[in-house]
Amino acid sequence: MSPPTEHHLVIARLREEIRRIERSPARREGWIASGLAEVDAVLPGGGFPKGALSELTGGPASGKTAVALALFASLGPGDLAAYVDGRGELYPPAAAALGVDLARLLVVRPPSARGVAPGAGARGAGGPGGPVEPDRRRGPSPEVRAGLWAAEALLASGAFAAVAIDLPIPRALPGADAAARRLQAAAERGGAVGLWLAPGKGLRVPAALRIELVVEGGRVVARRALGGAAAGGGGSHRVA
Repeated sequence: MSPPTEHHLVIARLREEIRRIERSPARREGWIASGLAEVDAVLPGGGFPKGALSELTGGPASGKTAVALALFASLGPGDLAAYVDGRGELYPPAAAALGVDLARLLVVRPPSARGVAPGAGARGAGGPGGPVEPDRRRGPSPEVRAGLWAAEALLASGAFAAVAIDLPIPRALPGADAAARRLQAAAERGGAVGLWLAPGKGLRVPAALRIELVVEGGRVVARRALGGAAAGGGGSHRVA
């Protein structure tokens, strides 16, 4: 028998961690506020819906990660959060400075993102932190499959109140649409707030709602579009 690869070890550790903290999944209802009044003001119910995916779109430095971390910081004292860090750019001390309890945060990095210093990834296609180029004959690479599998397992586990997913996946990647639908179903099963940090022109997910984040005049503007990626625009609010 061949020795286990790093990919298989990562999956085994993730399964063990989920088994350790998993509680019986229960259908959650309602919303969780992000703690950012300007963002919550454009959300139905004043927060992100439980048991559903919400998509945060925007270019680099548009505030996607900041909104996700603000949501984590606003969770209750018994709630857990998870972040699938496909770019390897999440900096835990910065998350802690924003009020995130690191003892209740699980960070999962697919093999290609492990060991990448925060902010050090190349932005171009194929570089660390950049979009993963598709193999049109074989479909998703092992790294992409690992990230998608981790996201699906976390969302469906029922152990996490909120799961943020930052995977730089091209829209044209074979099989990506089916994977996106599985993520939606996993969020419904587990009852978590799922946040998809959309990678620019990359993969879109069938989200319950979409928040567009852009920078105007040096400030972040949040816009809501109901019904996910196919919906029209909503109002806008500035986020300091």
